[in-house]
Amino acid sequence: MLCCMNDFFAKKISSLLSHDKSFVGIDVGTSTLKIIQVKTEQERAVLETYGELSTSAYTGGEAGRAMMLEDEKVSQMIVDLKKEAGATAVHGVIAIPLRYTFVTVIEMPHLSDSELSEAIPYEARKYIPIPLADVVLDWWRIPETGKEEGPQKTVSILLAAVQKDVIEKYKRILTDAKIEVSGFEIEIFSAARAVGGRFRSAYMLFDIGALSTKIAIIDQGIIRSVHHIDRASQAFSLAISQSLGIDFKRAEVMKRELGIVSRPESAGVRHTITPLLDSIFDEADRLRTNYRRKSGVTVDKAVLLGGGSLMPGLVDYAIERLGIEVLLANPFAQIEYPAFLQQSLKSIAPSFSIAVGLTLRALQER
Repeated sequence: MLCCMNDFFAKKISSLLSHDKSFVGIDVGTSTLKIIQVKTEQERAVLETYGELSTSAYTGGEAGRAMMLEDEKVSQMIVDLKKEAGATAVHGVIAIPLRYTFVTVIEMPHLSDSELSEAIPYEARKYIPIPLADVVLDWWRIPETGKEEGPQKTVSILLAAVQKDVIEKYKRILTDAKIEVSGFEIEIFSAARAVGGRFRSAYMLFDIGALSTKIAIIDQGIIRSVHHIDRASQAFSLAISQSLGIDFKRAEVMKRELGIVSRPESAGVRHTITPLLDSIFDEADRLRTNYRRKSGVTVDKAVLLGGGSLMPGLVDYAIERLGIEVLLANPFAQIEYPAFLQQSLKSIAPSFSIAVGLTLRALQER
């Protein structure tokens, strides 16, 4: 089972869902807001509706640009998108952006769980740059892969923390949007849940948003490593704009329509974007090498998700650069939906991974 924030952010929602079987997963990105509403039928998640809304409509800015909206505007966006999508659920689960969190793997002596509970807060002070009194802290013991050489002197611990004022921030956002808070979860955990069920071996996850790219290594259903890069889809458009001497709006269109496919008409965009992508894949290679050296496990698959993953030609280029199997995420494969929606959902699936993962979390908590 995927390691997730069981005690940390999610209230048990079984009592809620026994009366209201519909709930909404909310992914507040820097360039778009995404929601998905599902209902439960015989322990299955069934899609009821979904929607996406650009933050540019609330800032007067350009589509594709990353925007940090005031909480009141985020609440209003949720209200408006629910209305537009016909979403009626009053209970919601919302993702906490990775940039507001601390997620890392630490090494501890082999101790009992009770001993670790006492020792980890002291060790955590070395990694968390603010007072522990200001965060909510949780941890999990990571199982050994079975490929390590010799007896292990330490145990790996996945450590996660979120500032208390961030949790309060997202509570206010949902409360002002007239949604009862059913839970919170760090976005990388939601993304991993949405795509991880289909893989038995270790894989890498690339969440390419507007402002940043999140990379995680997942093995045996457990997040083993998380890395954050301040470079993503918006940076690609800005580079095109500067390189070709065009405005951001036109650059965004070229990125989305031409991408980096190996065709003459895409040559200018490909030449501009690939150095940025190379820096991301170089970092991924470093993480993959370090994990193989430490665990003895080879990561031979990668999954791309987030709005930036939809750029034409990206999957093929990732295969070329990483030398492993690369797939686009399809989180909708884990929920039921009408057959006539299949093509529509396939075209947007990677960008809805976090929202879908949140709803799957809610279903697990029933």
